[in-house]
Amino acid sequence: MQANGESHRVKSTRDAKVLFVTPGKLGDSLISLVIPANLARAGFDVTVRGDCAHDLADWLPELQTGPRLSTEEYASIPDQFDYCLIDSQAPGLQSDGVDLRPALAHRAVFFSLAHHEKSLDGCFDRDTLPADKRDLLQERVPKQGLLRDKTKPGLTMVEHAVDFCRRELSLGEAQADIGLAVPEDVSAQGQKERIIISPTSGKARKNWLAGRFIMLAQQLQETGQECVFTVAPSEATEWTERLGGRFPLAQTPNAAALAALLTSARALVCNDSGAGHLASALGVPVVCVIPRRDSDYAWRPGWGAVALVSPVLPVRGLSRLWPYFVSVKQVRHSLESFLKTATETS
Repeated sequence: MQANGESHRVKSTRDAKVLFVTPGKLGDSLISLVIPANLARAGFDVTVRGDCAHDLADWLPELQTGPRLSTEEYASIPDQFDYCLIDSQAPGLQSDGVDLRPALAHRAVFFSLAHHEKSLDGCFDRDTLPADKRDLLQERVPKQGLLRDKTKPGLTMVEHAVDFCRRELSLGEAQADIGLAVPEDVSAQGQKERIIISPTSGKARKNWLAGRFIMLAQQLQETGQECVFTVAPSEATEWTERLGGRFPLAQTPNAAALAALLTSARALVCNDSGAGHLASALGVPVVCVIPRRDSDYAWRPGWGAVALVSPVLPVRGLSRLWPYFVSVKQVRHSLESFLKTATETS
């Protein structure tokens, strides 16, 4: 089962080994996977290093994966590949006051989704490319490593990633599909019946009120909907107490477990978080509560159907107050629109 496109495994035909190192966070990692997925479709032998991608190894049949690089591995890793493309904010690059990037920049190309240091551009030495593959690979060396093009407002970060592939990596047929495919043992688990609720995110300031997520679940339950909550393992104890047995709390210790849970979802309700991006990549409708009144918010989930729910008043400068200006009724209305559409098309 293909989750977000018509992608198929492509046998490497160019005999060029490419290393791609992802950002550390789930949502950023998924967006960045647009790049190695398109390189793989173009025939390159691509290895992706990053914990989130490696958790999803069984879901990414087009790519070879491995865990995040340790700080010690960075010095020697370029010797193992023909070309290296590394997120400039990847874990391990800057630790204990030591920045490894300047020393690596002539042997590896750095990119970033949004927070890129221009000093890293133009440092790569093309003579370090294998002589027999130089003509092929030097077309994939970007002039500038910032993925987001602010001259193109309205695009999602996924669309910016596709544009980066076309503009900077000479991948003219690039597409948004990251090759995420549901493993057979997971896809056999049953129909999409549940509403999954992900009430947290990587930053507390982006979170809607916990009590309103629970109130939403109560209202949905009264109409016969099955609601299941999911949070990060570090938040499980707190949310077990919050829910008090009223709703199940799924065990999702890693990205693969979260992906498996989402395959059973009719829709996901979430904050601006990695769960929203993963659901979107799996084709699950997403209702995403965000702190800003911006329908073109670049970081919105960028693959499937998404509804952004924003404060009813412009309270962007009052970061602690915005959650109070998003009602349960707003979120439920957006969700019910998805559920109604799904019912009409089933």
